[in-house]
Amino acid sequence: MDITSVTVGLPVSDIEASCLWYGAVFERTEPDLEPEDGVAEYEVGGIWIQLYVDEQAEENPVSVRFGVDDVAAQHARIGALGIDIGPVECVDAAVDWFDVRDPDGNVLSLFSLVDETGRGSGRDNGAGRAL
Repeated sequence: MDITSVTVGLPVSDIEASCLWYGAVFERTEPDLEPEDGVAEYEVGGIWIQLYVDEQAEENPVSVRFGVDDVAAQHARIGALGIDIGPVECVDAAVDWFDVRDPDGNVLSLFSLVDETGRGSGRDNGAGRAL
């Protein structure tokens, strides 16, 4: 199988409100594609995130994980948008991460892998505790 593209579908109850939320998180003024009513798509990190209207979106949440260079900086940026976010969690010698839920309960998890010294970007002076 030669995969040429990946699209992750996220159910949302309100496409306009979700486009505003995802636009703020992804730092975009508008979706990359709106192929039909009730569908909006963003190309991020080599994949496509497709928002689609589903009346039962809150009952069927999805999780998507994004690797970023500096999870602490993204945590601060998204928090400054007034979006409720979880703390940065640190897994020793592996990964620093945090979760944020969209208005329909879908989970975006952002993470940074630790560097060769065993420190990740979410560390507070290398202490290994959540920020």
